[in-house]
Amino acid sequence: MKLNPKLDFTEISKLFDMLVEAEIPCELRHLHDGLQVSYPDTENCICDAICLSGSYGCDSGLLEIMGLVNEEEVGDSVEGYLTAAEVFERIKEHYSHFWC
Repeated sequence: MKLNPKLDFTEISKLFDMLVEAEIPCELRHLHDGLQVSYPDTENCICDAICLSGSYGCDSGLLEIMGLVNEEEVGDSVEGYLTAAEVFERIKEHYSHFWC
């Protein structure tokens, strides 16, 4: 499926670039009509961020994540309407505690 031309992929692209620059393992791939960034990869995913039709925040170009979510605080296993910087900080914190 092609990327949805109505969606803004700026934040998910920023997130991928930030992770690559910080040398944090990740994968970027097409998912449905949008994009997904998986940390550290698709098979061993600890956290993934998506921007695709129907994801929380897609209409604003923002990200929805699964993993690294405080489920008690959020009340769900996913959290949306996040910027690349917000998601990057969560991943960076996890990476620094468990991979470095």
